[in-house]
Amino acid sequence: MLIEVLLVLLLVSITCCSLLAGYQACVITMQKHNRLEVALELAEASDTEKADTLAAEQGLVIDRKEISGSLQIRQQIISVMEYKSKKVLVNKVRYAMP
Repeated sequence: MLIEVLLVLLLVSITCCSLLAGYQACVITMQKHNRLEVALELAEASDTEKADTLAAEQGLVIDRKEISGSLQIRQQIISVMEYKSKKVLVNKVRYAMP
């Protein structure tokens, strides 16, 4: 009788641990998704000062480079990356003609 109760408790414990691990994986996935959404919005922002401030609050850095190509077409490359790891989350290229 005691062995059956212990087996049932063990199975319940394993099930609860599996559910908790699945929940934690979902939370981590949603946090990564939300961080990517924030990075996309920051890359598309037109107010650069406000975008830089919001990025700093989120632990992100925005790097902007401007390249003048042939036919006087300017390219602006916007990269949003994590501050600590320098992992690039979003790259966006804008084209402009004078």
